[in-house]
Parts: sequence; C-alpha cells; structure tokens
Amino acid sequence: MTHQGVAWSRHSTDGAGGSVARSLPWVLIAVGAVGLLLPWLLSPVASDERYHYVAAPERMDDNVLNVLPWTRDDMAWRLRGGRIAPIGVFMQQVVYLLGMQLAHATGVPLYVVHGLVKSLLLAAVVVAFWLLLRQLRRSDGGRLDPGTIRTAVLLLGTATVIGVTTASPSRNGWTTFVVLCIGGVVLMFLTGALSLWVLNRWACWGWLGRALGLLGLSVTGAALVLSYELHWAAVVFAGCLLVLSGRASFRSVRRQPGDAARWAAVSSLLTGFVVATLWTRAVISANVRDRYTGVELDLDALPVLRTTALQLVNALPGTGIPRTLYDLTTAQPTPRPFGGFGWFWGLTLALGLLVLLLRRDGLPEPAATTADRATLRALGGALAVSALSAAVVLSVSAQSHQIVTHPGDTYRGTPWIWVCLAGIVVVVLLGLGRDGRARGRALVIVPVAGALVAGAIVWPYTVAAIETQRGSVDYVIWESAQAQLISGSSTPDAVAHRCLLSRQARAWAGDSSYRKAYLPLYESAFAHRWERPWCPTDT
Repeated sequence: MTHQGVAWSRHSTDGAGGSVARSLPWVLIAVGAVGLLLPWLLSPVASDERYHYVAAPERMDDNVLNVLPWTRDDMAWRLRGGRIAPIGVFMQQVVYLLGMQLAHATGVPLYVVHGLVKSLLLAAVVVAFWLLLRQLRRSDGGRLDPGTIRTAVLLLGTATVIGVTTASPSRNGWTTFVVLCIGGVVLMFLTGALSLWVLNRWACWGWLGRALGLLGLSVTGAALVLSYELHWAAVVFAGCLLVLSGRASFRSVRRQPGDAARWAAVSSLLTGFVVATLWTRAVISANVRDRYTGVELDLDALPVLRTTALQLVNALPGTGIPRTLYDLTTAQPTPRPFGGFGWFWGLTLALGLLVLLLRRDGLPEPAATTADRATLRALGGALAVSALSAAVVLSVSAQSHQIVTHPGDTYRGTPWIWVCLAGIVVVVLLGLGRDGRARGRALVIVPVAGALVAGAIVWPYTVAAIETQRGSVDYVIWESAQAQLISGSSTPDAVAHRCLLSRQARAWAGDSSYRKAYLPLYESAFAHRWERPWCPTDT
C-alpha cells in the first residue's frame, strides 16, 4: 500500500472513531432518559382525557377544521361552569382528534399515542428554553456565550427528565391534561422569548414595527387569559424578564438606558392581560350557573398558604414516595430502592452526562459564565417568581384545598413549578462563585448524582404508582374499552367482551352522573367509527 493510501486509511479510521466518540455520550443520555421516562410515557390515559380522546373524531366529524367551530359552541357550557378557556380547549381538542386518528390508523394502544404526545411536549419544553436563552442579553447588549446556552439546555433537559413524577396520577399535571400543564411550560418560555425579542429589536424598528410589536404583546397577554388559569403565570415571568434582563445588577432597575422600550413592552403585555381578565370575569358573572370547584375561589388565608407551600414542595422528585406507598394495594409488593431496572437507566444517563461534560468543550469557559452571571441571575429571579405565581394561582380554588392536603399530593401546576425550580438550580450552578474549577465540579457532580438518585430510588416508586393506577377497576374497564374501540373486532368473543364491559361500566358508574357519561361516549364513538353497535344486545 502506498504512503498516501496508509495516510488516507488512518485518517478515515480516526474520523470514524472520532464520530463514534462524539456520538456515544448522546446515545447514553438518550437511552438513559427514555428508560427513566418509560413508565410515565406508557402510563394510562387518565382523568377526563379517557373520554375526550374517544369522543373527538365524532365531535369534529374526523376533520381538524371542525375543531374551531366546536370550540366556539363548547364555550357556552364552560361559561355556565365559570370558565372561559377557548384557546386551551382548542389546543387540547386538536391533539385528541389527531391522537385518536393515529391510534385508529396504526392500531397502537391509546396510551402509547398519549405517551408520544407527552414526549413531544417534553422536547418542546427544552427547545422553548433554548429559544429563550438565545434572546437573553448581557448588560453590554451581547448574547449569552454559546457554551453557557449549551450547558444550560443540557442541564435543564436532564433535570426535567429527573423531575417527572407520577404520584397521585389522576390529579398530576405530568399525567393528566398534559397539553395544558406541560404545554403551559412551553408557553411560558415562548412568551418570555417573544417579549425579549420585541425588546431586542426595538432599536432597529420604525414606528410601525414598534406598534406591531406592542400589539403582539397585548394579544399574547390576552391569549394567555383565554388559555388556562395556570398560564397566567407566564405573564409574570415575561414581565420580570423584561424588567431585569440586560441589567448589570438588580439595583440598576431605574438607571438603565432604553427603559422606555422596557416599560412600553411590559405595559402592552399587562394591558392585554388585564383587559382580557376584566372582560372574561364580567362575561362569566353574567352567565355562570353551577360553578366548577376548580375555579371557585376560596381565599381563606391559611388554606391558601398551606396549599401554596405544599405545591412548591410536592413538585420536587421523591416527595411523592409516601403518597405512592399509601396508594399501594394489598396485592402489590412494596417497592424498594434499586428495584427493577431504574438504577441501570440512571447509571446510563449519568455516564452519558459524565463523558459529555468532561470533554474539552463540554463546559463553558469560566470567563464566559462570569460575563453571563448577571443575566443568568435575572433569569433565575424570573423563574422563582413564576414558580410562586403558578403555585398561588392554583392554590386559591376550593378544589385545590381538597386535593393538595398532604406531602406528595401533586396537582396541575407540578410540571410548571418543577421546571422553574430546576431552572433556578441550573442558574445557580452556572453562576457559582468565581472559581472555575469549583463551578466545573458542581456542574458535573450535581446532574450525575441527580440521575443516579432518580434511577435507583425514585424510579421504583414511579413504576409502583403506575401499576396501582392501571390495576384499579375503572382503568381496567376503560383501557379495555379503548382497545376494543381501536380494534373494532366483530368476532363473537370481542362482542361478548364489549357487552361485559358495558355491564361493568354501569356498575362502576352507580348513581354518578359524571361516570354515567363515559359509556354512551364510547358506544357513540364505536358506532361512528365502525358503523355498528358497541353491544348488539343493549337496547
């Protein structure tokens, strides 16, 4: 072989080896993350979503263009219950319709489709956070260092995976109404990114561009009111970022050039929010009949404070372990640390993080993080205020006081609060001290230790919580009913099974008008899809 051939061969081998070395930590991270999330991804479709998915194709006549008029007509019913949330309802119904159509087209179980939705929402959280970081500016107007952005996104994604909890799954934002609860985190980051983008572009725009930018912020503030109560905290988050971002310190709030643009943006966002809030409250007051407990205010100070504190604490991973143990049935073995394969998934994720962060370009340069410290501090402050706002918003209803009563009682705002708390931890780690070595050690040790603890200790209880839920009578009935609806089998055994499910559903429903509504929706959905009755012997 010629000298040139030997050199080319060696270069090709080194290139291939280098590519594998660069890809290996990402593969380990992906495998570990999926393993840790698998019980949650494959958990049953919970709460009202068990019938929303099923009913969506008939409601919309299998056409996504019909979601908008259906949402408009649905507002009257929700108004009587004390809520106006057409944007949130629209987003949910689009997902329900497309999800059910995917299940029918592929034959996969509905909980698998729901798991795909959850995974996409989790990925959207990370992407939205990346977009937000790209809009943050230092006090000199420069962007954050690319290494800082890369490390922050990696750490927040890891923390989000670690923080997914399945305690009290029927009332948990990680497992129920995920489009609103996990999707709300996406809206928070996107609202912050949009607000900062308008602020950053202000100096480049003429009067028309500025007017359109302010109008866009007003529309955004109004849209958040019309989406879901939890999403109101996004206005607080964006407002804090507008006030604090790009300042050398918190003490210079009133002495920064370009304050006119900041306050114009804040005012526009708040104007849209306040106008929409006043209008919706007036319309609700004129139309409410039987107010839903989830929007019925109970402002007694002690319950509000207790519920707020519990929501902040219960968002932390592992705090739901006592609740999971309480919910276990007598037939289930008590989970133990290092039970199952959780420790393996945690170790795989930890190894991937370790290899990636210890590479030469794995951590941001100390000088870069020092320059970014003030901006990161502003982000941490906005995240702290947002977490508190979300907890308060979801702690003033009568329903929250009934549900969140003990450690481990999760609620709709659990994902929002945890992502905010995780973001604060990321900010603290990146801005830790002035010693680059100490910061580097902390940036490696904390996420690696978190992955190991989540896999070895928290994961077994996550699996136990899902097994408890899936083994309950109602979930046995409705998961079987979902499988029958998707398959549409006409064999005698399948017909007999559906008739049996009908009898079991009626016994489960008892005198509850809410539970009685489930079976007719499944029967109607089956007739719509397969053009024959669910159970021919039923009259």
